[in-house]
Parts: sequence; C-alpha cells; structure tokens
Amino acid sequence: MGSIVIVVTAASALAWFVNSYAPDSLQRIGIFFILVTIILSSLLFPLVNNVRRVLLIICGLLIFLLLRLLGLREILYPLLLAATLLSLELMLKKR
Repeated sequence: MGSIVIVVTAASALAWFVNSYAPDSLQRIGIFFILVTIILSSLLFPLVNNVRRVLLIICGLLIFLLLRLLGLREILYPLLLAATLLSLELMLKKR
C-alpha cells in the first residue's frame, strides 16, 4: 500500500515538474532523473522482489533516457544496452 502512494505522489510530482519547467539547467535534469528513479524503484521493488534485477532495470532505463537526452537516437544503442544488462545479469547470477 505504501509503495502505491509513493508511486502516485512521485508520478504527480514528475508530471507537474515536466509541465512546469523546461530542461535548461543541470539541476532540473537531475531532479527529473531523481523523480524517475523514485517512481521506478517504488514500482518495481514489490513486483520483481529482487534488488539486483530492479537496480539493473532502473540503471538501464536511466541510461536510455540519458542517451535520448544527449540526442543519441540510433536503434543500435538500446539493443547494445539491453545486451549489456542481460550479460551483467547472467554474470551476477552465476556468482
């Protein structure tokens, strides 16, 4: 129940933040990524029940958003990112 409240509150804050401010400073971009991280972690921790996988998913989505912010929109980048995250998961699973 608590994570649902956090997700809804953070999603509301993110929607307000995105509609109110332009991404013209490093602080605003940092706040955006922090809000996205809070939303994803609160949403995925109860669903996945594995901290390592949740952190890999969050890192992957944040890196994808950062690539989009930098203008790197080639189809190869998300595929390489997914392959890297999958190989990291398999490597850490064998330990």
